[in-house]
Amino acid sequence: MKKYLLAFVCSILFFTQCQNTTNENASNETSSSSQSKQLSTLPLSKEDSTFYAQEGTKLAKQMYAGILEKLRKALDELGYYESVKYCNHHALPLTDSLANYYGIKAKRTSLKLRNPANTPDELEKQVLKMYQQTLSKQPVVYKTKEGIRFFTPIYIAEFCLNCHGKPYENIPDVTLRALNELYPKDEARNYEIYDIRGVWSITFPENYSSILNQITNKN
Repeated sequence: MKKYLLAFVCSILFFTQCQNTTNENASNETSSSSQSKQLSTLPLSKEDSTFYAQEGTKLAKQMYAGILEKLRKALDELGYYESVKYCNHHALPLTDSLANYYGIKAKRTSLKLRNPANTPDELEKQVLKMYQQTLSKQPVVYKTKEGIRFFTPIYIAEFCLNCHGKPYENIPDVTLRALNELYPKDEARNYEIYDIRGVWSITFPENYSSILNQITNKN
């Protein structure tokens, strides 16, 4: 049962162990003029690109760890089926809680949705398509009118197939029943290992450095 719950976590969090967060490569990708032009973004210094790549990676991992901790507790106290329901009702609020603390916006999104609440905006769609074409594992950072946008890709790991693979072949019956009940319009199936699943999308405000300093001094 715990094995299947951890697989379900993959569907909620869009976060795998395949991520590589080399900041130098992130900066190189972000500074690509052709890519910035295509995505209609603004100039961003290499220093800022590296800073936000580091912060985005750190926060994505924190959000993942926070939700996973709650899910493990739910599994111990409620059992497998109720834990799946817990994911459905509480994963997004848990992400929003940490996001609000840091003054950011955060979500997991994909071109093949499981939860409609994670629908990508136009920039996210373009970034998702870019990752599908390049198969890059590096985070990217863009400056936009809305703020600094951080993205890091999520690829399907072997354990994710328990929730995103082929029904009845990779996805166990008990998991499939829960998914059919909670996500009747689920598109996030029939993946194969190493397929791109989606991205973490984080938006930083322009004054994020000041917010971070206040939080650090407060603690």
